[in-house]
Amino acid sequence: MNANFNFRYLRNIETSFHFVRAIVFLALLGLLGFASWVAYLSYKNSHESREKIYVLDSSGKSIMLALAQEQNANRPAEAKDHVKTFLKLFFNQEPDEKAINENMKQAAYLGDESITRHYLDLREKGFYTKLLQGNTIQKIMIDSVGLDMSKSPYYCSINARILLVRATNITFRKLKADCYLIDATRTDNNPHGFVIERFRVTDNSDIETINRDQYEFNR
Repeated sequence: MNANFNFRYLRNIETSFHFVRAIVFLALLGLLGFASWVAYLSYKNSHESREKIYVLDSSGKSIMLALAQEQNANRPAEAKDHVKTFLKLFFNQEPDEKAINENMKQAAYLGDESITRHYLDLREKGFYTKLLQGNTIQKIMIDSVGLDMSKSPYYCSINARILLVRATNITFRKLKADCYLIDATRTDNNPHGFVIERFRVTDNSDIETINRDQYEFNR
């Protein structure tokens, strides 16, 4: 009788031990799951906070919430605008030497030495002297900017027209050019974060010259 009692007692202890161990295991498993869930929420909140920009409006009294887009979401649009900005700086010129030099300085921030070489080549040929002496305004009309963003450096093709506006007539010129773009650090002088490489003009031939009054009347 005593032996049988001791056996049942030992069985009860063993059963209790397994039961306690199961409870401890489930408790640890629950704690691990809870810790994982907290870590996930923390990561999610941190990631979402990085995608938000809080902007103080001009009144200084309210805050507007703006969602930040992925860095590469608008890169093709930024690349095209980078090229268009350069073209306007380089080819929109007034008969003012100071204004020409300032435009060229800003244009140089957007590309490599190929831009400077093209400027120096035009200057050596007396192009800017003719602008100043003839009181000529040069304007660019950009028709298209083609871009291949499939691999870096990004190839870019340019089709445009150049207008040389004089007192009595306007000369239209064809402008075909190409270049490559590489990613760069954004700065105040280069907000899009691109650098133009190997810029070259492949066609800058005259199309026609018309009377200025005629162009203004038809325009």
